[in-house]
Order: sequence, then C-alpha cells, then structure tokens
Amino acid sequence: MTKKIYLMRHSIPEKINIETSQIPLSKEGIALAKSKKEVMKSIDHCFSSSYKRAIDTAKLIADKVVIKDELHERIIGEAFEDFWLKQYLDHDYQNPNGESLNDVKKRMKIAIDSILRKMQDGESAIIVSHATAICSYLLNYCDITVTNPSDKSRKITYKDETVMDGIFAPTNYFEIDFINDSIDSICFHS
Repeated sequence: MTKKIYLMRHSIPEKINIETSQIPLSKEGIALAKSKKEVMKSIDHCFSSSYKRAIDTAKLIADKVVIKDELHERIIGEAFEDFWLKQYLDHDYQNPNGESLNDVKKRMKIAIDSILRKMQDGESAIIVSHATAICSYLLNYCDITVTNPSDKSRKITYKDETVMDGIFAPTNYFEIDFINDSIDSICFHS
C-alpha cells in the first residue's frame, strides 16, 4: 500500500504585528502560492494548519481544503531571549507557556498519522503547515543539525542521506513516500 504526503511550508506572510495565527499572506506570498497550483494539480487531498497564512496558501493551491488545528505552528509562549538555536540543541526546551520541539513532534505525528489512516492506496495529500512544525514532525525520522542560526539554516538527514541543507523557505516542501504507512523515502523541493 503506497501513499504520498507533501509537507509544504506556507507562503510569504505580511510583515505586520498582529496575533500570529491571523497573519495573512503578502502580495508576493499570494503570487508564490499560486505558482504551486500547477505542480500540485494531481493531489487527492489538501490539509492546512488553522493559521491564516497556511489556509490562504492551501486555498490558492487546492480547490478543497480541510483545516486541522493540530498542524499549527509551535506555540512560542513567553520568549525572553532568542531561543531558536537553543530549541534545536535541546528538543525539550520550551519557553514559559510554550511548546518544545518534542511537544510539537508528537502533536504533528498524531495529526499526520490520522491523515495517512484515512488515505486510500495510491493517494496523495498536501499538508500546508509551518517550518518549525514540519521540522518537528521530521524529527520522528530524521536528524536535524543547525548549520547557521542567523539565517535558520538546517541540515536534515534521513538514513544518513542529506535531504535538505540550507533554508526552509516559503512554499518549499518535503515529498514523503509511504509504503504500508512507513516512510520509504523523503526528498526536498525548493
């Protein structure tokens, strides 16, 4: 039984200071998301985080979008310092009232496993989420090393093969092939 999941980071958001879950796409982000519609035209299902920028991205790519709140970005909590590198050095690190990478890793795995169980043999799905949420999910199967904290570059390896080495930019995505609900391969598309 084969299935395919595309884990895509949402497109470019507006740079405005409002509640993070409500930040919309920028004009550039709208154009970038629209450019992915043709690439994803043969998918069977589309799921999105409940954050506006992810929903907007998904709706520009697919005609029918199912919103799953569990796919939302990591809850930062009360950040009193730059913690981005610290969370990758200690996956249990969390700000007060926030989530650790391990918390998000578990939440994302439960959500994606639920999606996989509902898919039929040969089907594909795009899941539009957020960089840290997607990388947290990948921690279930991959090693992630920070290569440059200033631009948030990461090296992601699966079974000793480099899948990604650089920046996880908007609308970049991981293509994951499953056989009998176990990962067979992972590749990255920028």
